Amino acid sequence: MPAEVTTLDVGLALSRHLLAVAGDVAAEEVEALALSRYPAAVRSELDVLTLATGVHLSGPFSLDGGAHRELGLPSWVAGIYLLTAPRQRGGPVPAELAATGGLLAAFADGEVVGTEREALELLLAMGRRLGALVRTSTGHLIEPEEWAGVDLTVYAPVWLYPDALVHVLTPVLPGVQPLTDTQPPDAPVPPATRRPQGVPELDDGERAWLHAEADAYDAHALAQPEVLEAYGALWRYPSGGVITASVEAAEVIPPVLAGLDWSGEGVLTYELRWHPADDQQWQRDPVPTALRSECADARERIEAAARAVLTAAGGQATDDDGFLVQP
Repeated sequence: MPAEVTTLDVGLALSRHLLAVAGDVAAEEVEALALSRYPAAVRSELDVLTLATGVHLSGPFSLDGGAHRELGLPSWVAGIYLLTAPRQRGGPVPAELAATGGLLAAFADGEVVGTEREALELLLAMGRRLGALVRTSTGHLIEPEEWAGVDLTVYAPVWLYPDALVHVLTPVLPGVQPLTDTQPPDAPVPPATRRPQGVPELDDGERAWLHAEADAYDAHALAQPEVLEAYGALWRYPSGGVITASVEAAEVIPPVLAGLDWSGEGVLTYELRWHPADDQQWQRDPVPTALRSECADARERIEAAARAVLTAAGGQATDDDGFLVQP
């Protein structure tokens, strides 16, 4: 990334799509995220990353005193990245769809498509991961959803069977219950009384227990005509919201994991998701404080759960946009 940050040309920025980041977002983070979607990208100039033919991400740029006002950006924005892409638009967006917001509202006169849409989707994904804003060339500001980045998926080479997964998750989600065809939940799951502060390292005894569980299950499976192919686990909030874990073979591996020595055949996914009791509450203005609090708690618990699964099964964690995450 460039050694010096230059000042933004506001006139140019008004005609481009841009990513507006806070001061704690490093240029290396932005570049790493861009490369995960465009692995063949090259640095064509000191401050320009060429993602594909005609698609360039330049920056970071600093803002002078009037830039925030002219671009309609909040005061916390400290850096700007400009996206240059070929203009590709379709027909007008129906009013009922434009009313849903996002890119459909930003390009109501002509839906953005093709290469331009793909590049904008990258900006939106980076905004969700970095807590950044996206400003389109049409002047619309798109903020990341408050629940963005809560859900995580661990891709791993090791299959944890139901008892083993419950053992791994219990320090984070006390009372978590397995969900299988033969093992449905038989009672409400009690919530934990405090937030997790981390996951302790597994000692030798616990590691030996996990391996013994796996060996025992393998022996049992060999003697049975049917083998468990997928299962889940469930933990409840008092509100009715839940955190779920679902385990199954991976059908598709994110491009960012391609080439890793364990990412060939036989990769498993551990999807960790939060489901609020009533997601329509996100449409309220303001969003209820209790829902915001549960979202923050779920984010912390899911990160801790992902760390626990990674410790037990190895692999890598990603968010729903396919970006690598270090929970």
